[in-house]
Amino acid sequence: MDYLWDNKHFIITHFPIVLLLFSLLFDLAALIWKKREWHSAALICLIIGTVSTIAAVLTGPKMMRNPNVETHAMYGVYTMYLAIALCIVRGAIGLWKKRDIGRNPLYLVVTLAAVVLVMYTAHLGGEMVHRPFEPGQFPQGQMGGGQGQGASAGMPGGQGVPEDQGGQGVPGDQGGQPPADGSAGASGSDSAE
Repeated sequence: MDYLWDNKHFIITHFPIVLLLFSLLFDLAALIWKKREWHSAALICLIIGTVSTIAAVLTGPKMMRNPNVETHAMYGVYTMYLAIALCIVRGAIGLWKKRDIGRNPLYLVVTLAAVVLVMYTAHLGGEMVHRPFEPGQFPQGQMGGGQGQGASAGMPGGQGVPEDQGGQGVPGDQGGQPPADGSAGASGSDSAE
């Protein structure tokens, strides 16, 4: 249970990403296929997405040794305020005017801006948490798990790519061993050494 609590921000952040996007998609689909009830689904996604945006901002890591954390937090706050504004405006017009603004072009553009903001915020967060991916870093489609070949990129548990196969070579490298899935390696080397 400590794992969930310690990583709550990283778990919660997926909800605003998906729900704000689906709010926009439901409104657009309602316009295209003339389904009024899909505007209600868009409103529900917007409300839950806004609440989860607030939760993501409140649970965000404050003290990180990463220069991008302030920019990530700033865009997270912008996203939160924009989502709250969308909720208030849509809710107020729905309650007082008794009409849904989910088909209003201006509302849709502002919702698109919220989706772009949440996606950019997620991108910044992902850059802080994940290592950059280099093409060719994971030969044979392996992502570095088990006996994968990711050690040359600093991934634990990998066996590295030998220098003669385009890799940098790693101390303790066992280049002649086959991949974890048991298939023959790209070099065609003999695995029975």
